[in-house]
Amino acid sequence: MSQRCDVCGKGPMSGNNVSHSKRHTRRRFMPNLQSVHILRAGRLVKAKVCTRCVRTQAKAAR
Repeated sequence: MSQRCDVCGKGPMSGNNVSHSKRHTRRRFMPNLQSVHILRAGRLVKAKVCTRCVRTQAKAAR
C-alpha cells in the first residue's frame, strides 16, 4: 500500500538518522496520513489524507 496523500500527493521523503557520534544512516520520513471522509465532487468519499490537508479542508469549511 502506498503512503501517499489522496489530495496533495505528498509521499515518503528520505534523509538521515544522525546519532550522538554523528554517524549517518539512511531513513524515511513518512507523511502523517489519516483516513477521513472528505467532500469530493459533491459526495463524501473516504480517503487517506495528510494532516496538513485535513487542516486546510477544515479552514475552507469555516
